[in-house]
Amino acid sequence: MMEAVILAGGAGKRLQPLTEHRPKPLIPVAGKPCIDYVIKSLVSADFKKIIITTGYLSDKVIKNIADGGQFGAHILYSFEEKPVGTAGAVKRAEGFLTGTFVVASGDVLADVNITELLDFHRKSGARATMALTEVEDPTPFGIVRMDSDGKINRFLEKPKKEEAFSNLINAGIYILEPEILKYIPANTLFDFAKNLFPILLEKGLPLYGKIIDGVWRDIGHPSDLLLASLDIIERSGTAITIPGVKTSGPIILGKNAVIEKGVRIVGPAYIGDDVFLSRGCVIERSCIYSKVFVDKGTVVRDSIVLDGSHISWQSEVDSSVVSQGCNIEQDVKILRSVIGDNMSVKIHSRLEDANISPPNGDSQK
Repeated sequence: MMEAVILAGGAGKRLQPLTEHRPKPLIPVAGKPCIDYVIKSLVSADFKKIIITTGYLSDKVIKNIADGGQFGAHILYSFEEKPVGTAGAVKRAEGFLTGTFVVASGDVLADVNITELLDFHRKSGARATMALTEVEDPTPFGIVRMDSDGKINRFLEKPKKEEAFSNLINAGIYILEPEILKYIPANTLFDFAKNLFPILLEKGLPLYGKIIDGVWRDIGHPSDLLLASLDIIERSGTAITIPGVKTSGPIILGKNAVIEKGVRIVGPAYIGDDVFLSRGCVIERSCIYSKVFVDKGTVVRDSIVLDGSHISWQSEVDSSVVSQGCNIEQDVKILRSVIGDNMSVKIHSRLEDANISPPNGDSQK
């Protein structure tokens, strides 16, 4: 049974307040926790023994994933009492690893073909192979330059704009030979990008890269969550017909949703289980999660509304994230904002570029 390590120990500080009560790997993307897509990709490539490194809110990660039976995988957990970096976390799992293995990030959307990456790794004779993807702005990532055969000859982490020599970035998925672990010190803060890969290049060990096939997107900021979801819906959604409802584009529709006549849904869109969409509301390029109520005349555009929230009549949510259990009262306008769990936003409020979380447990705004 081939082995994989999923890194799922980070606190996701850039996603706050969404990560105040949920670990980043469990942030939903088109109806599923982000980490589910990674596990599915690994199992599809026959990596069915998976070690998940956990730290922040580890109990919620374990409760959600359990032993991996629902994925057809055998999942073990490695606990981090204190952060030791991406490579350091894998070093701690060394005792579970017996052969060629995969490392993947549990907090990056990765619905990709890992089998192709593994085949390339084996044929190239690499000791380490890095999955690559192309982005418009490479400055938040590690960039690479390769020879014509895919051998990496230069790597630079988070370059300044004038330093960026490539738009090919490190996608956070690696195929590694077990001998690589000897270059990672035990119980030491040590990262793949900052520490290990420069060492491999310096020593002349064969480090290769391959552009991956599939959907990949970093979800480091709240605005990235919608883009990641739309990517999945574009691939998995379908055109649907509902009597009296105007629909267009790909849509994923859950069970027992009540959608009244006069509603307009513009895809890509996700409508979860037991959602209620009232007459005259508009859902455009958005994700509406389970048991959300959207009242008459309300517009939700380019936004995410998480489980159990209530959006009252004539309100507008645009380019925002409303977390679970929120109550948005009537005639509220929310633009480019993130509302934390269980918040109430009062009638006629206007929020723009706001990041709202309950102070000291208070759930009123």
